[in-house]
Amino acid sequence: MAYENLVQMIVENVGGESNISSVTHCATRLRFKLKDDSKVNKSVIEQSPDVLSVVNKGGQFQIIIGTHVSKVYEQLLKMTNIQLNTSNPEKPEENERSSGNLIGRFFNVISGIFTPLLPALAGAGVLRGILMICNQLGWISEDSGTYGILSAASLSVFYFLPILLAFTSAKRFGVNPYIAAVIGGAIMHPDFTALMGEQGNGAMSSFLGMPVILMNYSSTVIPILLAIWIYSYLERYLERVIPKSIQILFVPLISFAIIVPLTVIVFGPFGVYVGEWIAGGINYFSEANGWLTGLIVGGIWNVFVVFGLQWAVNPIMISNISTVGYDRIVPWTAAANFGTAGATFGVLLKTKNKKMRSFSTSALLSIFFAGITEPAIYGVMIKLKRPFIAAIIGGAAGGAYMGGNGVISNAFVFGGLTTIPAFAGNTLIHYLIGLLICFVVSAVVAFVLGFKDDQEVKEGTIKKDKPSNNTVASKPVLSEKGINSPINGKVIDLKDVEDGVFSEGLLGKGIAIIPSEGKVYAPADGVMTTVFPTKHAYGITTTDGAEILIHIGINTVELNGELFTSHVHPEQHVKAGDLIAEFNLEQIKAKGYPIYTPVIITNSTSFENIEPLRFGDVTHGSRVLQLN
Repeated sequence: MAYENLVQMIVENVGGESNISSVTHCATRLRFKLKDDSKVNKSVIEQSPDVLSVVNKGGQFQIIIGTHVSKVYEQLLKMTNIQLNTSNPEKPEENERSSGNLIGRFFNVISGIFTPLLPALAGAGVLRGILMICNQLGWISEDSGTYGILSAASLSVFYFLPILLAFTSAKRFGVNPYIAAVIGGAIMHPDFTALMGEQGNGAMSSFLGMPVILMNYSSTVIPILLAIWIYSYLERYLERVIPKSIQILFVPLISFAIIVPLTVIVFGPFGVYVGEWIAGGINYFSEANGWLTGLIVGGIWNVFVVFGLQWAVNPIMISNISTVGYDRIVPWTAAANFGTAGATFGVLLKTKNKKMRSFSTSALLSIFFAGITEPAIYGVMIKLKRPFIAAIIGGAAGGAYMGGNGVISNAFVFGGLTTIPAFAGNTLIHYLIGLLICFVVSAVVAFVLGFKDDQEVKEGTIKKDKPSNNTVASKPVLSEKGINSPINGKVIDLKDVEDGVFSEGLLGKGIAIIPSEGKVYAPADGVMTTVFPTKHAYGITTTDGAEILIHIGINTVELNGELFTSHVHPEQHVKAGDLIAEFNLEQIKAKGYPIYTPVIITNSTSFENIEPLRFGDVTHGSRVLQLN
């Protein structure tokens, strides 16, 4: 699949390259930091079939693409110079200041630290589960070299987690990741762990006369996060006060001498005790009433995913796996995943919309094989609404069963069919039964509740047979909802436009006009919802509820407003026939830009039928589209 058209559409509708401060991606989303949100044409982006949803929160404009988002991101960097406009890594505090409120910034930081490690954690976890199953079946002995080698491969990511987190944290905070990794390695070095002797955690030592409570920091999370956070401030301070010529020596020297002792004296014991307190609290509630706890977490987890709150909980699960060897929350998140899978399956069985059926199938496979629910949540659940309720009910039902039967996970994984080995052990059978409960309950509830099916209500088609020039289509007009031509020129079929975004209907149904005059008029009464700063495109919401995009020329965003004059502003009310823009037709053509001007109904699915009424020569004010 080529992503050029999708990238072009996204960049254009987030306000162009100049409006992008930085862009990153996670498992399913492009995450933009924009300079001016008012330049965004959100409705156009949402109408693309390659975009599952758009979320603007926590200081980030997030475009949910799906599991192939990394390829879209790569294409984005190839086609643009956005990577040259990214935030300043040397001043992360300035970057974060513009990224929303405190809670939003916290989730962004946690996400940035843990996302790079998720493939390693998931792969190692599944390998650990497979190894346990093979051992239980007698296929591999614990005394064999094979077991020892594979065991090391599956456990190393957890054992050396402080070093890995030090590295990703430093990259997230914009400081030297290699110095950070050494700080992480220092608290795991044999010379340090030997100080504990046979006593282990809680053994006492001293540093320059100050008492030190010794801890084993392998597999821990909180101590190293605190250490690198403080180190990020120290490094920036040192680089300001130390001459550049000697920074290469004295910045790491002073950092090691301050941060490592500070970690073992303050951050380490604090972090270990906090982690143990959190783990103990979860275990307490699980043992006190696992049914209720599982019901709540299994039911609410998908809501967490929608708002990005799962990043506050993921470190807790990883810490539990690393320190005590198992976790009770991971199974409940898997329950939510299979609740979503069941609801998606219910939609697949009930919908008559071929596009929704196809998308539901791919979203279902994404959950089964990768444990990733965002495509289903944003492309099916939230879009159709009622299936989201079904997913919550199914996740709650299966989560309650798992909690009541003490299901645990041996690794941090995303719940899917391929990660079942991570749940190997005495509670595996209850885990599988819980997944089945989630899937069946949510599928049945989704089917019974139903939803507003696009095929039955909204999905329309554009008449394929073109009427002769300047003639009205033979189909009778069914309503008064119509769109006039905004330009004098020649009406052509949208599919004849030399741009895939428009010709393939990615933004919606409509027509295109080859202008004979450089003036654009309002095609109906309504409100100007979007006036692009480059003045080449305009969005209008009519009084009948149609959302119209008028796009003057192809790729003319590159002109940055040159040769265009706008006569309107956002939120301005206009009447049909009002002059909204002018452009220098001949000079635009002379610069080599195609002058096709698409007139798109970006909320096409809100109408049963969208009918072109004429092709050929037309004057502004003549009816060209009928909406039913």
